[in-house]
Amino acid sequence: MNLHILSVEHDQQGLAEVQRVSQYADTMSDCLAVVPGVKGIVTLATCNRVELVIDAPDVSESHLRLRLARQLAPVVDWTVYEGIDAIDHLFRVASGLSSMVVGEREIAGQLRRALKASMAAGRATGSITQVINAALHTARRVGAETRLQDSGRSIVTVGLDMTGVTNWAHERVLLIGTGSFAGAVVAALRQRGAGLIRVHSASGRARGFAARHDLDVSDDLSAALAESTVVITCRGASASVVLPELVTGGAKVFLDLALQRDVDPRVGDLDGVTLLDLESIQRAISPDWAADTEHAERVVREAVLDTNARLVSRAADPAVASLRETLLHLVDEEVARLPQGRSLTVDDCAQALRHLAMRFLHTPSSRAKDAALEGRITDYLAAVEQLYGIGSGTDSRAERRCPVTGLSLNDLSHEPAENCCPMH
Repeated sequence: MNLHILSVEHDQQGLAEVQRVSQYADTMSDCLAVVPGVKGIVTLATCNRVELVIDAPDVSESHLRLRLARQLAPVVDWTVYEGIDAIDHLFRVASGLSSMVVGEREIAGQLRRALKASMAAGRATGSITQVINAALHTARRVGAETRLQDSGRSIVTVGLDMTGVTNWAHERVLLIGTGSFAGAVVAALRQRGAGLIRVHSASGRARGFAARHDLDVSDDLSAALAESTVVITCRGASASVVLPELVTGGAKVFLDLALQRDVDPRVGDLDGVTLLDLESIQRAISPDWAADTEHAERVVREAVLDTNARLVSRAADPAVASLRETLLHLVDEEVARLPQGRSLTVDDCAQALRHLAMRFLHTPSSRAKDAALEGRITDYLAAVEQLYGIGSGTDSRAERRCPVTGLSLNDLSHEPAENCCPMH
């Protein structure tokens, strides 16, 4: 299995890019699903990442990126994971180790729902399903063996806790930003009893967002800042939007949840102002969970190696199945040649078994002659040793014999007699 993951992540491309790309997640999934060679795809789109998990053994990641480049401009600077790196990335995502707040628990449920949606659409291959289920199992193990899910309830929950606000019904909240992350903020505020929430966005999306979430709209940022007691930002654009000169009107709490600061750091120096950002949230919770994080990392590493070994071993499945089918066919033919209408004698059975063994050894014997003539006999003998367990090295080849055929590697190294394995 050649697993590809094309990713846009909060700590790599920024929240603004995650927000932009997530709007087209379904379109991109539909685009890749019809690419020749793509067997399956699962699309995970959250407020801080977009992950395209693709089962395409014979398709290069460059070709996948090229197809997606036709769907979205400007072109996305995807982070690409392949093979065991893709498995490792997916396990870390599922376990919350790649989240903005390590250990957050929402991501496992989001991944489970993404897999379910892909299965319903007929796009989840057995390999993808196996890997994601293993990742979810590992996430449950991390949750059971560590306390990380207690610390990483979600970046929104942690941030709101740190504001120190106890009665949200009395607060006038201004939300700056309208992406999927902003929707999570509104849901968390409502759970805490916040009633007066207004939204502002310089992108022009505020009214549509407000209508979907039953909020008021503030077009004038300066006036909205003056009237609010709590300001929560999650734009993640390239430049700060809340500057010191805009902040008036008494005591305020600013919660900046953007990777690229929405609130100018100088705002935190103003009298009566409390400024919290992602860095301060991480500083507050990380030291208490270092041992749990280390244990979680170890659990994930072990699970990744185990899952990769299982997938690699499956590469031999078609060959093993073909070998089994061929041998059973030979057995059926020999059974059909047995005498009919009387009881079988020991000689009958012995002759049938010898005949079966000769037919089975015909091709290996012929290949031995070819290998000797072509100067590949050493490689051939090594392969035979691995396949049949005959011999354990050059010093003991003569002593070690196959328990079924009685042959040793020295027997196979000699040129076979013309009549030892007649064609049938």
